[in-house]
Amino acid sequence: MMKRWRALQEVVDRISGQLDQLDRRVEKMEVIIMVREPSTGVAAEAYDGLRKQVVAAVTERTAHLKQLAQIDAALTAGADAEMIGKMVRGFADQANLGRVTDAGHPERELLFELVEDLGGRHEVLEPAYVDVNNGRVIRRGSMRRTATVARHSAPPGPGPGPGPGPGPGQQGDPGQQQAPWE
Repeated sequence: MMKRWRALQEVVDRISGQLDQLDRRVEKMEVIIMVREPSTGVAAEAYDGLRKQVVAAVTERTAHLKQLAQIDAALTAGADAEMIGKMVRGFADQANLGRVTDAGHPERELLFELVEDLGGRHEVLEPAYVDVNNGRVIRRGSMRRTATVARHSAPPGPGPGPGPGPGPGQQGDPGQQQAPWE
């Protein structure tokens, strides 16, 4: 009984292997037919999709070259940074390129690289850019977490220090610089 079971298992395994080979050969034949016989429905759809992608790529390149020509012409005519900035922002608007500067954006981990973490609130250093049409990130921005600021309970003014005048850390002390929040 065991011999028959093993023999049957070997036959099933051999047939499974042959079916796999046939399946791969059929796939190869479909590709060959699609390439050699463009009149088939599958081949026509594949060629149409490829043609549309090529046309879109050429159109995008032409638009990009026109934008570069406009920028060069403006620079040649003496345009300043503000005018060039307006042109580039106009190009970005035409291309539906979004600029994200919101530090509280719900997807900030995807949009921004954290370059410094001092434990405080988030602050955008460089904006992120996304394709508004599909939400794809084009360029990640950068952000940092600023240091938390300790609040002083005493009113500002001269503190306990040596003699009259401002104390350490306040204006007038040559050994210390005043912190920006004091």
